[in-house]
Amino acid sequence: MGTPGADINITIVYLTLGFLLFALFLIAFIAIYRLRLNRHLRDKLKMKSDFEQALLLTQVEIQEQTLKNISEEIHDNVGQILSLAKLHLNTFPEDAGEKIDFKVAETKKLVSKAINDLRNLSHGMHGEKITDIGLQQAIASEMHTLQNTGQFTTRITLNGDEYKLDKQKQMVLFRIVQESLHNAQKHSGATALWVELHYLPGVFRLLICDNGKGFDAAGLNAVHKGIGLKNMQNRAALIGGKLTVHSSPGEGVSITVDLPSTETGAG
Repeated sequence: MGTPGADINITIVYLTLGFLLFALFLIAFIAIYRLRLNRHLRDKLKMKSDFEQALLLTQVEIQEQTLKNISEEIHDNVGQILSLAKLHLNTFPEDAGEKIDFKVAETKKLVSKAINDLRNLSHGMHGEKITDIGLQQAIASEMHTLQNTGQFTTRITLNGDEYKLDKQKQMVLFRIVQESLHNAQKHSGATALWVELHYLPGVFRLLICDNGKGFDAAGLNAVHKGIGLKNMQNRAALIGGKLTVHSSPGEGVSITVDLPSTETGAG
């Protein structure tokens, strides 16, 4: 039979071991709970992100389908009517008088310009045609149309070895360019517009710039962002890109889109 002192020591050892085991169990339980909680939060965030991406994609698809329908309507109906009007003008009697001949000639010019402008507008709306001719050519066509208004000087430059971007990325980038140029045309008071395409290793960079009046981009918060800017940022995010705006009063506007790319050289 053991002594009372030995029994107390054994009891203390058992109690200590029991406490340590309970503490280890409690720590393990808390750790497992936190892991499960973090996994649950990650799953919720992923579900939210997937939903937002799907929603953005649906919105873009609806917009593209609408633009395609309008493009086809312009081409099939309005364009044909103008072409028919031009045909009628071409059959006008040549001896109708000098003043009438002059007016007919001027009307022919206006109708021809309208047909050309509508053709450019139709091509700019039709997504499949944009990806068929390629991003650079589509942007060049858009810039050419703006230059023809006589309000702007325009240029487009390409840097680096060009590589292929998939069709969805080309489409989204082109729509961002369109939105940017539309905003510049409407609000900037610019006289010069230019676009730069940088094919860098690991990243494709798109720059859209103007020499207009600019604004305080640093002081622009989420509340005061216009619908156009939000729409461009959403489009860039949809293809995994990041859109940033650089501007200050009197310094024009520069919009940059950085798009990660797996390409490292010419394609």
